Amino acid sequence: MVNIMSGLRDNKVKNMRFFLNYPKIEVNDEDEEVQEFAEIVNKSILNEINIFEEVVIYTYHEENIIGNINAISEYNVAFNKGNIISVPMEFSQIIGLTDISHMYSYNYDFNLMKRITLEDLFKKDVDFEKVIQNYIMEEVYEILDKYASYITYDIYELMMESIYICDDPVFYFNGIELVICISSFELTSQVCNLIEFPISFKKLKNILSDYALKNIILY
Repeated sequence: MVNIMSGLRDNKVKNMRFFLNYPKIEVNDEDEEVQEFAEIVNKSILNEINIFEEVVIYTYHEENIIGNINAISEYNVAFNKGNIISVPMEFSQIIGLTDISHMYSYNYDFNLMKRITLEDLFKKDVDFEKVIQNYIMEEVYEILDKYASYITYDIYELMMESIYICDDPVFYFNGIELVICISSFELTSQVCNLIEFPISFKKLKNILSDYALKNIILY
């Protein structure tokens, strides 16, 4: 059984305030390999926390920022069942009224002692990157069409060009949906917020792997 506890790093460096919540993994298993794997996952989580803190401090000094910076992280246990977890974690750097966010997700199978990838969720003959791209762009078109009468064609084109989906997008799952996360640094400077695109597993059912159908999908 996997338990997810809470950790907190609360400190201040000059005008930078860090309030970083993060998950701590505990396993009720006496197997040494499982314990070691849990420790590896915890080290990975702390490594992300350290990198984020270093980036905030570097940004403060390099860009000669005047004023305060609030650095925050929050996590959510989206899935924890059968020793499989999916825990998205959002990092936010708030400078004045600007909120720059990015997401990381910890998707792990403690039975197989491995990180879960998108490739694990789909059948081997499926071009899942193209499938995800199509679902996301379909939703983007629907959103922009709602505001078509309020924006010019040039702005519309700029917004469409701003959407970029990397080859290995951050994702998490909750048993009902696969959620693709696009962070602000993946877009242009015009966009600062985190964007999430949920895709129902019901829509993907015919192309999901046996692994996903047996272990992750909640009927």
